[in-house]
Amino acid sequence: MAPGEGAGGHATRDPADPTASAPRLALVCGLLFAVIALMILLPRSRGASSVLTVCVGGALIVAVTAARVRRELVVRISVVVVLLAALSVVAIWSAGEQGTTAGLGMTTLLVVAVPAAIVSALRDAHTVSIQAVFGAIAVYLVVGLAFALSMNLDARLTGDPYFAQVRTASLSQYVYFSYVTLATLGYGDLTPATALGRLLAVFETIAGSLYLVTAVSLVVSRIGSPRRARSQGDR
Repeated sequence: MAPGEGAGGHATRDPADPTASAPRLALVCGLLFAVIALMILLPRSRGASSVLTVCVGGALIVAVTAARVRRELVVRISVVVVLLAALSVVAIWSAGEQGTTAGLGMTTLLVVAVPAAIVSALRDAHTVSIQAVFGAIAVYLVVGLAFALSMNLDARLTGDPYFAQVRTASLSQYVYFSYVTLATLGYGDLTPATALGRLLAVFETIAGSLYLVTAVSLVVSRIGSPRRARSQGDR
């Protein structure tokens, strides 16, 4: 029986095969893009916040299933994510503005946990592949979301306007400012008004620059790695 064939001679997919995670990481990217679009386009409402929480929780569960870990651990993590997302939605609908802030905090925890699952899915990837590209894109999107939610939480907890130009900013403005800062574009239409806000902006600029430099250098260094390994093995 040839490797990779089942009892009936049919090809089977190895669950430890890194390429098996590519479709799921692509779905994670799609869900994250949907979250960003909803944050920018949806009005400020409890329903919108609930939808965002559910989408982020779904992205985390898909990322966890893409990671090559034991099925029991995947089930446990998924249960925790579902409970946390449910608590976030309940808080948003039951406790007014304070509940929305608590729900936003739990959503931020879900967002921050996504990169850990993605890194676990890519930990054995030694070459440039489609799943590595999707994983790198997803992590970049998560960084922008995490900073946007952190800025929103800062304004909610302190009660001070985060931007000098707007007294009560919308989630759309936080997301827009976050990705403009992450990409080091610096349009200047929105600027942080507080010391903590400026510090977050500095951290995000550094994180965005270092991530792009690191990601590009890793991609360039691993292009052609299998070919070089085969040529050395033939000698």
